[in-house]
Amino acid sequence: MIPTLAGRLQTRLLLFIFVGIPVTLAFVFILAGWKWDYDIAMPFLLFLATITGLGLLLDPVYIFLQTTRWDRDWPFAYQFFFSWVEFGVVFALARTGLIPWLPVAVEGQQPPLVDFSSNAAIGLATLHFTLVFIPTFLALLGPLQTIFVRWRFKGGQLGKL
Repeated sequence: MIPTLAGRLQTRLLLFIFVGIPVTLAFVFILAGWKWDYDIAMPFLLFLATITGLGLLLDPVYIFLQTTRWDRDWPFAYQFFFSWVEFGVVFALARTGLIPWLPVAVEGQQPPLVDFSSNAAIGLATLHFTLVFIPTFLALLGPLQTIFVRWRFKGGQLGKL
């Protein structure tokens, strides 16, 4: 498939809404001891939304890079690699406190329940992203192409079935 910019944006948002959010909510539910905790859920949802937002901003760059390839395609290996690059960039920015809506510990204040500046956050954020990334990537490889038959031929745009 040769993805178009509109197709990339639509596919990214579809996967965020229908795979990323439910998996994140299940992750938080288990992490909080099988109960709902808003204070734990919000940092993870905002973290995932920030990664999605960065991806939406970088999609035009990916389209430009795609034009440099001889077949103008964007292989799944590139999607795999750049998904982890987006995660790394957002996590590094969150860890330094440059993303104001992601919690970090501030001296003199009570630390947040989920603190992206702590060393424990590396493992927790990586686990969260892995648990979201695997079903998202698998959905992209299979069910998405099965449910939206014309998706592959329309450059990733959803439109009519």
